[in-house]
Amino acid sequence: MKILVLSLFLFSQGLFAMESSQTKSFSLLDDLSSPFTTDAKYITLGGLSAATIVYLNKNARTYRKRESFKDAQPFGNYGFIGETLGWGFLNVIYTVSAYSYGKYYNDVESLKAAEHMAKASFYSSAVTITLKKMIDEKRPGYPDDPDSFPSGHSSASFAFASVVAARHGWYWGGLAYTTAAFVSLSRINDDFHYLHDVLFGMTIGASYGWGLYHQYENGSPYFLTVIPTPKGVGATFAMEF
Repeated sequence: MKILVLSLFLFSQGLFAMESSQTKSFSLLDDLSSPFTTDAKYITLGGLSAATIVYLNKNARTYRKRESFKDAQPFGNYGFIGETLGWGFLNVIYTVSAYSYGKYYNDVESLKAAEHMAKASFYSSAVTITLKKMIDEKRPGYPDDPDSFPSGHSSASFAFASVVAARHGWYWGGLAYTTAAFVSLSRINDDFHYLHDVLFGMTIGASYGWGLYHQYENGSPYFLTVIPTPKGVGATFAMEF
């Protein structure tokens, strides 16, 4: 996952730097804050609320553990498919394909789509990994592994699905979201995650996929800028009317 995140970051920051004259340019802070400063904030707030409610009711539910593993597998032994897809292969294939097509045919929209996928995947994965290291929640079936919250497979797959839906419409987006839902649920199927892990991961991926899209299309109606001060740094906040 860390190698994938670094690769996508280098791809988006290096290759797409050459296309900056053809696409809108946003700062790193604009990108990172897009789930909150664009219309994607509704996805963010809704997903966070759902994940919080599920987490608060966590103790009232009984999760299947490794000793009853077979009884806890609605997908049977096919969870490995979601395990494989959720590592970001779909994100990378889309990014490379869209970029190659855009360069070969000089298609600006394809280049924007490739940049969009690379950035959404990178930011989603980076936020997920950061939270994993900060929170250290043990996996339900693997108590020695503290990387349960949030689900990286869910965030990567929903970033992919959201970019596809935003760029190519709801026919392809529906197929992508179905795949992302399978990937996410397979992580519960295989006892790697709790439900709130998966919901939070879905929210991260979807909010960056749609947040960056709204930013590309409409710009950000909010502006948050870090400024130096005599005793350190400060921040300014502004809104367009």
